[in-house]
Amino acid sequence: MRFCPFSSIIPLWLLLAPDEVTNCVICCYSVTQNSKEQGDERAVGPIWRAFVNFAVPFSFLVNLALVLVLVLAVNPLLQAKRDIVEPLLTNLDSAFLGLSETNIQTTVPVQHPIPIRFDLPLDQPLGLDFDLPVRQDTTVVLTQDTPIPNTVVYLNNVPVRTTVILPAGTPLPVRLDFQVPVETTIPVQMTVPVSTTVLVEMSIPVSIPLGPSGLDPAVQRLRDVFGPLRAYLATLPDRLVFGR
Repeated sequence: MRFCPFSSIIPLWLLLAPDEVTNCVICCYSVTQNSKEQGDERAVGPIWRAFVNFAVPFSFLVNLALVLVLVLAVNPLLQAKRDIVEPLLTNLDSAFLGLSETNIQTTVPVQHPIPIRFDLPLDQPLGLDFDLPVRQDTTVVLTQDTPIPNTVVYLNNVPVRTTVILPAGTPLPVRLDFQVPVETTIPVQMTVPVSTTVLVEMSIPVSIPLGPSGLDPAVQRLRDVFGPLRAYLATLPDRLVFGR
């Protein structure tokens, strides 16, 4: 509980004018509030000073440690740039360029039936030269009397040699077995319909250059993606040398 310095003279307010009473009340309230704020500041002051005394050195130490880490990490980072990042980007660019210059060489096996249907016109002489075999049984008829000399005729089981005359018109069964040579030329004029299926089996060598086949624009776009990074890394030094 705070003490108001005017509380001991409160009975005197009755003797004052209304305006003077109001001024006295405001003055008493102001003195009371000032006393309360000064007490709060006295209570908070040591805690704040303790926090400031701790935070300032701690912040300084943290910043100093970060600066030392950055300074000490510069050369390892630059060395990694020189030994890892730049060779990696160079190899990527070479790989992209090699991909554009690659040729695919292979053999494609083809095994597929192909239907063929067309009319074949023929208009040319056809030469024939062969032997025609003739093998058949036939019957010949004699056109005149034909004697057969030295023919053995059995009379009463007694062989008698004589001459037998076959009269004209006698049919004789015979067997034909001979070859007829054929050599001639036949003119051929006709249209031969052809309808068949041909099985195609073959191996086709194939060589496909990837770059001219449409891969060059894509490869160039890939190279352009890493080009600015390579150019920027080339401007960085390989290491920093601090003053001795």
